[in-house]
Order: sequence, then C-alpha cells, then structure tokens
Amino acid sequence: MRKWVTRLAGVSLLAVLVWVGWPVTAKRQSVEQGGAATAVVEFERSGANYKGFERGEALITVEELSDRIRTDASNLVMLAVVDPLSYRAGHIPGSINVWRPDYEPAEGGRYPFDGMMVNRDEFQELARNLGIDNDSEIVVYDDRYDATRVWWAFYLYGKTDVRVLDGGYAAWRAAGHDTDMSLTRGRADRRGDFVAEPARQGWKANMDDVWRAQTSEDVQLWDTREPDEWSGATTVGNARRGGRIPWANFQSWREYRVAIDDDPTGFKTAPEIQAVIDEFGMSPDKDQIFYCQSGVRTTTAIFTLYLMGWDPDRLHNYDGSWLEWSYNEDNPVTVGG
Repeated sequence: MRKWVTRLAGVSLLAVLVWVGWPVTAKRQSVEQGGAATAVVEFERSGANYKGFERGEALITVEELSDRIRTDASNLVMLAVVDPLSYRAGHIPGSINVWRPDYEPAEGGRYPFDGMMVNRDEFQELARNLGIDNDSEIVVYDDRYDATRVWWAFYLYGKTDVRVLDGGYAAWRAAGHDTDMSLTRGRADRRGDFVAEPARQGWKANMDDVWRAQTSEDVQLWDTREPDEWSGATTVGNARRGGRIPWANFQSWREYRVAIDDDPTGFKTAPEIQAVIDEFGMSPDKDQIFYCQSGVRTTTAIFTLYLMGWDPDRLHNYDGSWLEWSYNEDNPVTVGG
C-alpha cells in the first residue's frame, strides 16, 4: 500500500505552495531516496474546487485564513483543537483552545467509559462559552487529527459550515505566519447565542448499527486505527480488551492524510482519495460505519468522504468505538494479523 509524504524542505518549494494557500491539484510520481519512497509533486493552479473536492469549501488554506484575520475577523472564531500544553507552547493568534474533556462527558457518569460526545444542551453551552453564534465563521485546526472531530460535532448539532484548516498548525508555521504563546487557553470576549439543533439522525452510529453490518450487504464497517491496535498487539487507553470487531475491514485514518513536518495534518487531493476509495472497494451507495478508539480518528475518513461529495446520510461515526465495544464482554473480538 503506497504511503505518500510531501516534504516541506530543500528544493520542495512547490510542495510548500499548497500549504501556504495556493489552490492546486497535484500530480505525483514515486522516486527512491535512501531506500524510501518519496512523492515528487508537480502543482497546477486548480479550478473552482480546492484540490478537486466537490465540497472543497469545507477546507481553508493558511493563506486564506491569514487574509481573513487581517481584513475582518469580527465574525471569525478559530478553535485550536489541541492538548492545552501544546496550545500554550504555540498557537495561531486569536484562537481559543478546546480539548477533549471540554466536549466529552466525565468517565463513570453517563457512560462507564470515556470518549463519547456530549449531548445537545452541553454542546450548546460549550459553543456559547466559546463566543459562537449561529452565523459565526468557525475554523478548526489541530496538530494531529482532532479538528475533524469538532467539525463532526458541530455538524451533528446543526452547524454545517465549519471549516477545517488544511495542514493544521504545522502548515501555519511552515508558511511563516505569526504564532503566540500563552499561559492560558484563550477565551472569547463575549458569550455567544448559538442554538444547537437536535442531533442529526444517523450521523452517530451505535452498537446496534455495528451488529447490523455483520449481515447486511448494504453496510461497510471500517476500523481506522493503527495496525497494532487492529491486530490486538497494542491496547490503548482504557480499552478493556485488544483486537477488533470480527466483521470489520481495516483502513487506517492515515490513508487520507499527508504529513507536514512529520505531522499528518494535511489532506490528500481528490484524485488521490478516489484511488483510496477504489483500492478498498468503498461504495457511496452503501452505509459507511467507521470506528477507532473513541470516535476521533474516524472523523478523518468521514470528513474526507464528505469533501468528495458523498451523501452525509451514508456516513456514520460509531461514537463509542473500541472503548464501548471492548467494554461489553458479550461482544466478540478477533485478534491476530
């Protein structure tokens, strides 16, 4: 399986252009350097759809975000979906830190495991504390893969125009834009009035949906974790058992990403994603259910297929994911390669 990494160093000036805001499509060919396959990238100016995506407007480039900050940021809310320590060490000026405990119920309360998404009222309160209104322009970014989790949460509760920064904080730094350090997590200068809608039907899958995938030819179930998690060689966090759901297909979240300074925060182009879809035999006419450890890495796949124009009603995030499945001892588990 091919793994492409775009390097932002040396003579790779053209590779840098895509991360500093030039809308492009890419042509790639593989060359050998020191025994490793490296992507040689030739960029062209794109048409209306960024990177060839049908819904490319759901991504924003670092240059577009920088211009937006300089011209008029009055309605802009930037959320840094990173660990608070990372945020304090460096972040995009004006962004506010939000992290998993902010939008997950406390373990041992409503659920006996962690990682679930908060309910409608709790999410609405969080958004208002972040200064968000219904018409706010929200940009989320990260330093790994959590931004799409927050994009998914806003979509779950009715705000479908949130944008994800392509390349994340790594791309912002690589473009030479200013960064800030802070002793706090940032805060809004006013309370917002965002009104969350009832949770979007089917956007969040449950265990019954996963069981349905065992026998239905109209459902494809995907495990988006790392290979060692899939095989059961590694058990992460508070999971009760190692292994995988027996009827799941393996597809790492990394299939959809490219790395910037070793951070997998960029998204491949639409032609590259179509190659992934073809390789794995994914069908837009079938329901797609994704799970990982706690419904975070799954959202990389969901967001990317959304970019491709897939019907959101066919895309489902198993929110409980492996934490819930492994907790219930009656659920079967498969281990091994």
